Amino acid sequence: MSTAVVVMAIGIALVLALLGATLALAVFRIVRGPTILDRMIGSDMVLTTALVVIGAAMVIRQDLTGVPVLVVIAATSVFATVAVARAVTPSSEPSDEGRAAPTPEHATEEERS
Repeated sequence: MSTAVVVMAIGIALVLALLGATLALAVFRIVRGPTILDRMIGSDMVLTTALVVIGAAMVIRQDLTGVPVLVVIAATSVFATVAVARAVTPSSEPSDEGRAAPTPEHATEEERS
């Protein structure tokens, strides 16, 4: 084997190990929580890691067949983040004057029903 092949194999192994660690830490953040925002950050990290893995595989294989998958994953991530941000942001309606919108974890029984 040539030196270039060995260096490339070591580089790929290192990148995969780091991406695996990133994925493990993101899943830990999703499971541990404790708020919906923590879980959203973790799920964004999982989706971003998936994007990087698919993109790296496309570079290594030198093909572009995974581009539609990348677009769908990125769009899903953006829409989910916007939905969660809208859900936890206080309302600007005049009838909600002075009230802070609680996150789902802190909602009272009256607000849940």
